[in-house]
Amino acid sequence: MSALTIVRDILLADTTVIAVTATRIWPIVKPQNSPNPAIVLTLVSEEDGRHLGGSNRYPLARYIVDCLADDYAGADALGDKVKDALRDYRGVAGGITVDDLALDDLDFFDRGEQGDIWRRRLGFRIRYRA
Repeated sequence: MSALTIVRDILLADTTVIAVTATRIWPIVKPQNSPNPAIVLTLVSEEDGRHLGGSNRYPLARYIVDCLADDYAGADALGDKVKDALRDYRGVAGGITVDDLALDDLDFFDRGEQGDIWRRRLGFRIRYRA
């Protein structure tokens, strides 16, 4: 299972996030003409350590969460809800044990690729048992 699927499952289970986005949490790209607010998840990297017996099956993945809204306040508020849902999460999501989920060093705003949607970009890292 991809780290993005795990993160999506965590966000979909959080009532404060889905109260704003419903199920509009997409991997890689938001479908054209889908409404805001929405979330887009992008995997940056995933590394699994090695030992003499092979893979340790305990990957560390980095990913970006784009919080999209029609205005700055909406993107900011959605970003805060996402941070609250993910920061320091430990538990089981999609049958996978998550041991650590932490904020990475990315948190900034822009107007998105087309300049018409406010975007708050948040970086996270997750360690889980594969």
